[in-house]
Amino acid sequence: MQDTKNWWASKTIWINLIALAGSIAISLGVEPGRWAEISTVTLAAANLALRLITKEEITLN
Repeated sequence: MQDTKNWWASKTIWINLIALAGSIAISLGVEPGRWAEISTVTLAAANLALRLITKEEITLN
């Protein structure tokens, strides 16, 4: 039997939702400064790290 977890238990989903919120904030006029550069590198590193430690699939129900 395959180990699965609910979508809301996925660290990768939460990291990407936080990145999405930051992108929306920039598009709404928050001063980006170096935010775009820093967030892009941080998101890439976080996703790589999470991919290395992820062992379970997620389910949408």
